[in-house]
Amino acid sequence: MTMQNEHVEQALTSFIAQSWHRCGKMMKREAWSTPHQAQGVTFQSISRRKTTLLTIGQAALEDAWEYMDGRPCALFILDESACILSRCGHPETLEDLDLLGFHAGSYCAESIIGTCSLSLASMMGQPVKTLGEQHFKQALFPWAFCSTPIFDNNGRLFGSIALCCRAEESGVADLSLTLAMAREVGNSLLTDSLLAESNRHLNQMYGLLESMDDGVMAWNEQGILQFLNPQAARLLHLDAQTCQGKNINDLVTLPALLRRAVKQARSLSHAEVTFESQHQFVDAVITLKPIVEAQGTSFILLLHPVEQMRQLMTSQLGKVSHTFSQMSADDAETRRLIHFGRQAARGNFPVLMCGEEGVGKELIAQAIHNESERAAGPFIAVNCQLYADNAPGVDFMGSSATEEENGRLSRLELATGGTLFLEKIEYLAPELQSILLQVIKQGVVTRLDARRLIPVDVKVIATTTTDLGNLVEQNRFSRQLYYALHSFEISIPPLRERRNSIPALVHSRLRTLERRFSSRLKVDDDALAHLVAYSWPGNDFELNSIVENIAISSEHGHIRLSNLPGWLFSEHPAVTTNSALMPASMSISAIEKEAIIHAARVTGGRVQEMSHLLNIGRTTLWRKMKQFDIDASQFKHRHQD
Repeated sequence: MTMQNEHVEQALTSFIAQSWHRCGKMMKREAWSTPHQAQGVTFQSISRRKTTLLTIGQAALEDAWEYMDGRPCALFILDESACILSRCGHPETLEDLDLLGFHAGSYCAESIIGTCSLSLASMMGQPVKTLGEQHFKQALFPWAFCSTPIFDNNGRLFGSIALCCRAEESGVADLSLTLAMAREVGNSLLTDSLLAESNRHLNQMYGLLESMDDGVMAWNEQGILQFLNPQAARLLHLDAQTCQGKNINDLVTLPALLRRAVKQARSLSHAEVTFESQHQFVDAVITLKPIVEAQGTSFILLLHPVEQMRQLMTSQLGKVSHTFSQMSADDAETRRLIHFGRQAARGNFPVLMCGEEGVGKELIAQAIHNESERAAGPFIAVNCQLYADNAPGVDFMGSSATEEENGRLSRLELATGGTLFLEKIEYLAPELQSILLQVIKQGVVTRLDARRLIPVDVKVIATTTTDLGNLVEQNRFSRQLYYALHSFEISIPPLRERRNSIPALVHSRLRTLERRFSSRLKVDDDALAHLVAYSWPGNDFELNSIVENIAISSEHGHIRLSNLPGWLFSEHPAVTTNSALMPASMSISAIEKEAIIHAARVTGGRVQEMSHLLNIGRTTLWRKMKQFDIDASQFKHRHQD
């Protein structure tokens, strides 16, 4: 330690000698000029820049001066350029220093006052003491100065602390005293900087949390609410100010799923639940994040806006593209359909579309949706055959959250703000017919195994291939639901009754195929005339399938009469008899069987095309064919005759 002190003293002596050498070139020892002093606006600007140093440093200096108990000395705070920012101490000592010009605002740089620790401490970056004749200027010989630099938390010089007294009053501990004060000020500056940084991050976090669309709640292991942003307060009907510090269980009734997750300290992600707050039920989609720490587990809960979540869920699923402008209006029947379709798009009333399989009911429903004010909302299609024979209908009705699993949105809720398209409404189970009627009449739905009513806003478009009126008379379809749907009915004739529209449909299909295959397609007049003459038992669907097949098999995209399949030239009477809606006197099973046989005739027994035509999965189709003992291969032979 002694050797280290000797090295420091040698280095200090060397630095003082170097300072003397510099000063000897700039000034005379015996001459003394009052240091330049910053005043007025300039000194105010310097002080404002050093507000933090002054606030902390003055308190440290006053504490040290009080500890000195009236010792004849003075304490300075200087900035990095050795400008005196503040001073305190014995009045007589301060008066003597005034005579030398050491006031607040005075610059004590080496080039002004010569060799002195007031400037050397900043230049060397370490504590320095200059005493008596170590000073270059003779005017400072009677004085002793001890100075220690202060650095900010980035290691940059920020200022210094100095002690000044008469040489005979100097003590061995004076430099250590300035070092202790400088360290105290430096530590306080670091603490303030870290606190300011933490507050800045905290303010940014609070600003972010308060500007989020999601509601945010946080509570500790004891359930004490620690944070509640305005969105969460509004959603749960709470006062954000008065709720702080209260137990969350005293404010709201937590859903069972959330209570269990909190008890087990496990996460939840986008779980749909229902809170009870202020005697009101509140639906929310939540995400729970446990924060496990040594002192206990706290929780952060995000409450996602239900409407936004539903919009996100249906933004892609529920988009459809067909419009009335894509429909060729070359014949009076198509113009009639467009006219009634646009009328149907103007209101929120339900629409019933009647017609055989394959006449394009869903495309017209899509056009009605895109023409309506609900075009930006979802278009949710439901095949009612999936909900026949008193099926539970969980997808259709939805389910409430339990301790074991999340809640499930119903198809009706997914369609909120848009259109619910119900294909083959005649298959819908009786209890689901009641649910649908409740939606149409009251705009609410009750989930499976729940008692609470959930508001929904949908436009219902239903289709049927049978006479619903006859089903009503046979007590096989709800009379009230029939009346609700029957208020606006669009009847779509089979394609054989719209022969004038066939050329436009063929050319429209060819244009679509041209874009897909990036090649030109054309059809000869005699081939087109034969397509017009055919009865098309499979209607628009069958026509589109045939046109695509012959376009692919044609030579260089030129469709000739020879490209048409042979069976188009020899229609079987059985094929053309199914020209009306299926009789309502048939049972559901009989209707299903007849529909499968009809599809097999239209497609020549090709199962993939049959499943598309019937809008059911291939597995379901195979199961139904086995149930009704239908062999698709027999229709293939007939198709090729």
